[in-house]
Amino acid sequence: MSLSFADAAKARELREYFNRYGRIYVVVDATGDDVIVPDNLKGDPALRLVLSLRMPQQIHIRDDRLDSDFSFSGQVFPCRIPMHTIWAAYQPEGELEQGIIWEDSVPEMIKSMVEAARGMADGESEELVGQTEANNNEATASPMTVIDGGAGTDTDDEPRERKVSHLRVVK
Repeated sequence: MSLSFADAAKARELREYFNRYGRIYVVVDATGDDVIVPDNLKGDPALRLVLSLRMPQQIHIRDDRLDSDFSFSGQVFPCRIPMHTIWAAYQPEGELEQGIIWEDSVPEMIKSMVEAARGMADGESEELVGQTEANNNEATASPMTVIDGGAGTDTDDEPRERKVSHLRVVK
């Protein structure tokens, strides 16, 4: 596989992000044959790997791939992750909005799951609005105020929506 400018730009951004925070997760589409990870992890479209500056082994973020000897359940395995298979990076302890997502690299399976989740969330909110309108029509004597769930509200639906689009899109 030849080196692409998109992969080199992604590698540069990943190196900067890693050096800035020191400990990050990278999300990898491990379904391809070119991803070298333990056999039990192959096929995972959202494999998370921890990168830390404190790890004893070297982590090489090259323009076309990420190489390192990662430990899985106490067993060291030499991994080779092509840059085009890395589709997100984020801080484990940080604010979710500070992560990065490379939209062009997100697996179709993940995109479908996100669309389905968004559809369910939109369907639920439309259903609630419909119920509210029906209630308003029935009880005109006591007007009802519908509050949009903006920032600062603490509902169960709010965190789920953030998880769907918590990463910054890079094109």
